[in-house]
Amino acid sequence: MTLPSPRDELIAGAHAIAPVLLGAVPFGFVAGVAAIASGLTPLEGMALSVLSFSGIAQLIVCQLIAAGSPALVAIAAAGVVSLRHMMYSAAIAPHLAHLSPRWRALLAFLMTDQSFAMTVKHFSEPGERRNRHWYVLGSSATLYLAWQAAVAIGILLGAQVPAHWSLDFAVVLTFIALLVPAVRTRADLAAAIVAAGMALAAAGLPFRLALVVASVAGIAAGMAIELGRKHK
Repeated sequence: MTLPSPRDELIAGAHAIAPVLLGAVPFGFVAGVAAIASGLTPLEGMALSVLSFSGIAQLIVCQLIAAGSPALVAIAAAGVVSLRHMMYSAAIAPHLAHLSPRWRALLAFLMTDQSFAMTVKHFSEPGERRNRHWYVLGSSATLYLAWQAAVAIGILLGAQVPAHWSLDFAVVLTFIALLVPAVRTRADLAAAIVAAGMALAAAGLPFRLALVVASVAGIAAGMAIELGRKHK
């Protein structure tokens, strides 16, 4: 069997991620608009996107900034919603253990929900795996560049919208659009219901800490259901 070259794997990864861009690009546009709506400057909004590369984290940070929350609260909230990446890294670490620290750091930074799913699928397929990290780079880098372009467009257009046009509804609609297709199991449903209930119950907390409390409660509920299912 012929070993796919790094270039072949890179191109294959870029092609494989292409359908995902249909959903990621509009989401990135909304994230850009939300950055401007929260009061960030275009440069600050773009820096947030380039350095974090997490749509949900970006939207939550923007919401907290708009509410006047301290920086530590915004950072903590972004960290909570990003905890899932610890599970991602544990799942793919055996496949990337042979790479240098620089390679692993790069792929870790570019890892998203979509690229993680594609990475797991690709490494589970039969065949030589020596160059498959190039596939991961191809899919992740393509998504990263497309995301940043979409955010930049959202920032540019958002900056042209008059200040009295409230754009908060775009963020709410985006979260709803992300939530509905994501609820597939009992654990997902439990996490969504508990998080929603806790968000309402804690709505009076300052600095929109309800987002952090609801996130932690939802994650805990989902993990409890999943652990209970595995121990049956």
